[in-house]
Amino acid sequence: MAMLSRFVSEVLEIYIIVVFANTVLSWFVVGTQNSVVRQIYWWTSRIVDPVLNPIRNVIGPMTRNFGIDISPFVLIILLQFLSWVLW
Repeated sequence: MAMLSRFVSEVLEIYIIVVFANTVLSWFVVGTQNSVVRQIYWWTSRIVDPVLNPIRNVIGPMTRNFGIDISPFVLIILLQFLSWVLW
């Protein structure tokens, strides 16, 4: 059981890195013509957006006036907490 929780915790850590990479790439993908950056952003979005969309739906009305999407930060905090609980 300990090995399974350790494995899930490691997978969550990798997912946190993907969420972070997707967030950083979202800042640059609009202004670039680089197809590699666009492809990486597209792939990470396919992995991250299904988890981020429900968070955006919940916190979106509360953060509408911020001008910044904080849902990736909320997701990272939740994933780190879950990883810590499993550790």
